[in-house]
Amino acid sequence: MKNELKKLVKLLKETEYAEVYSPADKQLLAESAELLVGSGHAWSQELTDIYLICNGFFYNGIYLFSVRSDEADESYDLLVQNVQWDISERLDRCVLFGRSDEEVYVYNGPENKYQILDFTGWDEYYAFDSLAELLEFVITERL
Repeated sequence: MKNELKKLVKLLKETEYAEVYSPADKQLLAESAELLVGSGHAWSQELTDIYLICNGFFYNGIYLFSVRSDEADESYDLLVQNVQWDISERLDRCVLFGRSDEEVYVYNGPENKYQILDFTGWDEYYAFDSLAELLEFVITERL
């Protein structure tokens, strides 16, 4: 999966108008993941993998939230978004990691799947077995 994530990030870096941020600090990432899990959220190895490749990105309305980054606006911080939307209460053991238009991207820990949910009703539009599959789906449809 890590190679697939690297290929997607490389594709974004080569795409005009895409903003791809520097990799996350390993220590801050580990602390953030621990904080999220400790407060009722989920986390996955693929999320760690993507953040060690790039600490978020923005392209054509798609956001992958950053983890304590100086490069991205604080309002697009992973921790801020999960607290703001009360994800641990709304979606038990899930973590909100991105969004686009009227959709949000969530890792669902109990079901071990990556979901695209409706931003207003939180209904599932799509589900994927891997983060790479979800990101490939949303990125390639906008290239």
